[in-house]
Amino acid sequence: MTAVSLTSHLARWPDHRLHRLFRLRPDLCHPPVPDLAALAARASTQMSVLRALDGLDRAHLDVLEAMAALAGAPRIPGAVQGAPGRRVPDAGAVVTRARLAVFLGTAGPDDPCSDAVDSVLHDLADAALVLPAGDGWQLPLAVTTALGSHPLGLGRSLAVLVPEDGPAGPGGRPTRPGPAPAGEPPTDRAGVLAALGHRTGDPELLARATAALDVLQSAPVARLPAPPGPVHDLLLDTGLLVRTGRLPDGTDLAEHPLEAGLAWRDGTAGRRLGVTAPPPQDRTVPTALSSNAALAAITDLLRGCADLLDGLLEGLPTLRSGGVGVREVKRLADSTGSAPEDTSWLLELLAAAGLLVLDPDTSRWVVAAEAADWQRSERQVQWEALVLGWLGSGRAPLLGPAPTAGGVPSGSSSGAAPSAAGGGRALASDRNRPDAPGLRAAVLETALELAGERPGVLLDEAVARRLRWRSPRQSARTAPFTAPLLAEAARLGLTGAGALTVAGALVAAGRLGEAADAVGTALPAPLTRVRLQGDLTAVAPGYLDPEVARTLATMADAEGDGAARVYRFSDDSLYRALDTGLDATAIEQFLDAHSEDELPQSLRYLVRDVARRHGAVTVGSAGSWLRVEDEALLDAIVADPVLADAGLERVAPTVAVSPVGERELHRMLAGAGHRSSRRRGTPDRSGTPASAGAGAAGAGPSRLRRATPESGTVESVFPAPVRAVRWTPSEEELAAQVARLRAAPRPSPSGPGTEEAVVLLRHAARQRSTVDLVTVDQRGHRQSLRVVPLAVAGGRVRCLVPSREAETVVPLHRVVSAEPAGAAEPVTAAASPTTDQEDPCPTDR
Repeated sequence: MTAVSLTSHLARWPDHRLHRLFRLRPDLCHPPVPDLAALAARASTQMSVLRALDGLDRAHLDVLEAMAALAGAPRIPGAVQGAPGRRVPDAGAVVTRARLAVFLGTAGPDDPCSDAVDSVLHDLADAALVLPAGDGWQLPLAVTTALGSHPLGLGRSLAVLVPEDGPAGPGGRPTRPGPAPAGEPPTDRAGVLAALGHRTGDPELLARATAALDVLQSAPVARLPAPPGPVHDLLLDTGLLVRTGRLPDGTDLAEHPLEAGLAWRDGTAGRRLGVTAPPPQDRTVPTALSSNAALAAITDLLRGCADLLDGLLEGLPTLRSGGVGVREVKRLADSTGSAPEDTSWLLELLAAAGLLVLDPDTSRWVVAAEAADWQRSERQVQWEALVLGWLGSGRAPLLGPAPTAGGVPSGSSSGAAPSAAGGGRALASDRNRPDAPGLRAAVLETALELAGERPGVLLDEAVARRLRWRSPRQSARTAPFTAPLLAEAARLGLTGAGALTVAGALVAAGRLGEAADAVGTALPAPLTRVRLQGDLTAVAPGYLDPEVARTLATMADAEGDGAARVYRFSDDSLYRALDTGLDATAIEQFLDAHSEDELPQSLRYLVRDVARRHGAVTVGSAGSWLRVEDEALLDAIVADPVLADAGLERVAPTVAVSPVGERELHRMLAGAGHRSSRRRGTPDRSGTPASAGAGAAGAGPSRLRRATPESGTVESVFPAPVRAVRWTPSEEELAAQVARLRAAPRPSPSGPGTEEAVVLLRHAARQRSTVDLVTVDQRGHRQSLRVVPLAVAGGRVRCLVPSREAETVVPLHRVVSAEPAGAAEPVTAAASPTTDQEDPCPTDR
């Protein structure tokens, strides 16, 4: 089926069918196409066809692959196709609905699957993936090429694998080493077993050969050991395996022919058409159990994020190769009392939510300015921000498989060992995955669909099985991420005990605000009181109010990681509280106000004893010092309101210190009318008390400020993710596109175009069939050449010229058209193994 015939076919479509085509394949009208010829050319491109195939479910894909197998089989046993003889497979052969129904095992007139074949065929026709032809249906060549050489796990035909009359390559080397099988293969499974039984009388060898044939139904290409074993010899002798080529390392390849595969499957596809999605299993989780597990996960999540933000006041350094080293993650995990894998995941989540940003000046991950507002917000608001960041993050799940480069997990070098969570460094660029939002949306939508069919269903296996049915081609690439995404959803409280929660269902439906309200209603009110015990500990039997917890954490060290947080008072923790400016009275008042019981006497004595010893030695910092001989003049300078920004503190009768630098203090004094002289050194010991540092006894040391970038807006180090929602054209856009097509002039038939020529060349390279190629040289002169395409890659086609028994390379931009060479026998390329691997760097020979 050429692009020209597709153009004529689309020209006969009414407007509503074109509307449906653009809805099913929106890439065909984005950007808009000028005429029907351009539409047909775009619909025939490999990228557009592959994108359309990725959106098909198992039933539609099975029908397409069955049609490809039927069209490519020169002889199919049984009632499906009985034409004798060997011929070149025709990728554009017409397949009737009756043959297709028998092939897929839905031949019964009362079989509901039989009617489903018609429905599936019409759906595929609406997407221009199949076209009506006579009394049947025909696959466009672009679709046949996109499906690959082994539809339904079947090998290629004997006419392709073992040509009856193929030329030898240069130097006399055979094009396909190994003998051709004698005679025609059996036509059914019983015949295959009989042929094997005639070759060997060993029951054990026969059983091993049968097991090997079962494996070949899904992987028809096999590697042959040197020398081949008894099983391979048996299959080669009976024609159930055919030698096809040799890899560069010297390993021989063999392929299970299409005819033999069909005979082993008794002339059918080997699988029944799955019309409906597989139902979820019967295992369910009670709603109360799921809700409680989700609420516990949300509580742990919010507390872990808050602790992590408090532990990142000084920032987090990065490695030269990017990401955070395992030692830094371990140190941070020890300081927050969590596991390293949990800390890595929380770092990724905080970065996705915008609460952790990369400072471009210092290359350190620092707490964002918005984190202060986040910590003061209500819990449902905090949870909503984290979920929103997770949904839009363009990062692969850290709990999933580690990225690899050449088989070596990234993160195994540069001093960063793989984390226990997923084998990759936290916040490293090698985990960028722009389609991650789409994967998360697909997992949540599938979970919502399953929960609607069976409330409380366990999602671990059900989601993976449903995704394999809904989009088998895409699932083959993204299946390793399904379980990690469900694990992350459980940590966010979207699932609980393996089942979808109310909040998770609302998020999956796109109602994040309502989900946050539901979480806020379900979570218990935060506690404001703790229980003080005589062993100098305070126990919070639940979620503690953030302000109370923050103040309590300044005077006690948090212990444990359970639902009840324990705070232990010690000399060091109380010193920390006194350094913030609190005194013994303020500490006792806070504890009395937030304690369920009376303040224990042991704790009261400890607070007063530490307060009595606190302040004997004070350490601070000063940027400059000022010494004045006249005490009265120093009194006037310290009291001058113009110098208020200098922050002068008196440390001796004639000495004062300031946090600003020496030059800045000199400038400020000059601006206030006080002449000063610059002197290097430190004040005399006689003028500065030995017990005093840079700050006065009454002024506490400067508090550690949260490190943030100087600029308020910092661009993310990671690329922006791809939109999770697929672009859908509006009614106005569809109407404008169809009107544009109707207004364009009808194209006149002029032969296949360039896009169709590339598709045909790729197909011919797989089938090793001859093609009449029309090219143009540098002077614009047309040249016709009959060739056998070998590989299409890198903007060039490498092909064999049978008339010269030599190879040549033709740039694709010089190809005008390519057409099959009639009924000519396929010609085998010289010195080229029959694998589907394209030559990365072809050269003229």
